[in-house]
Amino acid sequence: MKLRALVAAIVLGLAVTTVALAQTGDAQPDGNAHPNVGALLAPRADGSLRIICTGTLVSPRVFLTAAHCTSFMQSLGLERAYVTFDPNFGLNADRTIKATPYVGTIHTNPHYKEPYRYDTAVVVLDQAVQGIAPARIAPLGFLDGLKTTRALEGTSFLNVGYGSAEQLVVPRTGPTFPFDGIRKWTVSQFSALDPMVVHLDQNLFRGNSGTGYGDSGGPTFVSTAGGPVVISVVSSGDVPCYATSTNTRVDTEEAQAFLAPYLALR
Repeated sequence: MKLRALVAAIVLGLAVTTVALAQTGDAQPDGNAHPNVGALLAPRADGSLRIICTGTLVSPRVFLTAAHCTSFMQSLGLERAYVTFDPNFGLNADRTIKATPYVGTIHTNPHYKEPYRYDTAVVVLDQAVQGIAPARIAPLGFLDGLKTTRALEGTSFLNVGYGSAEQLVVPRTGPTFPFDGIRKWTVSQFSALDPMVVHLDQNLFRGNSGTGYGDSGGPTFVSTAGGPVVISVVSSGDVPCYATSTNTRVDTEEAQAFLAPYLALR
């Protein structure tokens, strides 16, 4: 989440550990405001779990995230992933495998091309999540409809994720990205719409905030009369997390065709 200090640059596409973007901005602790947003976890050799990315429960057994997150895990030989919905997972003394009951199988979008083309993936959980209402995916062409009615410019985009803060330059220490593994939220504004992605303005000096290292795969919500809908997953952004984020849309034909068979699972 973006802090009020200026930041220096690091390479995009790296997670809290090696991939993924995180929240930047005047981030607010989420608490239980968005219980269906969770962290994508990978096991270490010692049995502990590390946060790789963020994601969203979109059906009782389906956790939506980014393909560059899951393909990174698969490059390490992992086909199974753990998920937590604990808003303070990073502060827990116990971050071992027994700390979360949710584990499932990775399914990376077969059309995914590095670094962020068709950047959607799911983890199909072995057991349905109880007590958490899944988030709703935006309907086909949702953002195009807002563009047609010229409503995009006035729309607020809510980001939720577990990522690090915007990079700080610490005297005599150098650049660092503070990370606590707490779920937080920020609000961005519209920048540009492309057929597969939406670009969001997270410039702090224009009163915005947004995403950065550690939140890839996390949701961006837009409010509707029927409640919030997920319009995209976080894919990328500018190197220092100052200006814009680039999010893969989930209201496209390709994304919804990929998701449909998983959302039908019971």
